[in-house]
Amino acid sequence: MKYKIKELADNRVARFVALYLFYIGLFTAMYLFFKEDLGFLRNLTAEVFSFSMSLLGVTNSVNENVLHFTNGITAMKVVDECTGIYEVLVYSGCVLAYSTTYQKKLMGIAFGVPAILGINMVRLVCLGFVGLWFPEIFDYVHYYFWQVTLIIIIVLVVLIWIEKIVKR
Repeated sequence: MKYKIKELADNRVARFVALYLFYIGLFTAMYLFFKEDLGFLRNLTAEVFSFSMSLLGVTNSVNENVLHFTNGITAMKVVDECTGIYEVLVYSGCVLAYSTTYQKKLMGIAFGVPAILGINMVRLVCLGFVGLWFPEIFDYVHYYFWQVTLIIIIVLVVLIWIEKIVKR
C-alpha cells in the first residue's frame, strides 16, 4: 500500500489532478464564504460592459449590475457567472497545480487573469449585440456557444503560458 501511494505521488498527472482539485475546493469555499461581498465585482463588470458598448455606439445606461439598452426592450443583468470569476478560478487552479516554480506561476496568473477577463468582456459585448440584433438566438449563444468557447480559451491560455513562460 505504501508503495502505491509513493508511486501515485511521483506521477505528475496524478499530482496535478490532486492539486487542481485541492485548489478548486479551496477557491470554491472562499467564493461561497465571500459571495455576498462580490456585489462590487458584478457592478464593476456592468460598468465596463456599459462603457464598452458605448464605445461601439450603443446607447445604454447602467444601474448597479443591470445594463439597459435605450431601445427599451433589452436589459442584461450581470450575475456572478458574467464576471469571469469562475473562469479565473479554473485557470488559476490549473496554473497553481502545474509543476513549475512559484515565479512562473505568478507570471502565469499575471498574464492569464487579465487575458481571461478581457476575453470575458468580449463575450459580454458579443452577447449584448446578439441580444439587440438577434434575440431569438441569444440563449443558444449565451448557454452553449460561449460556454464551450470559454473552456477552449482557458485551455489555450494555459497552454500558451506553459509554452511561453514555463518552458523557458
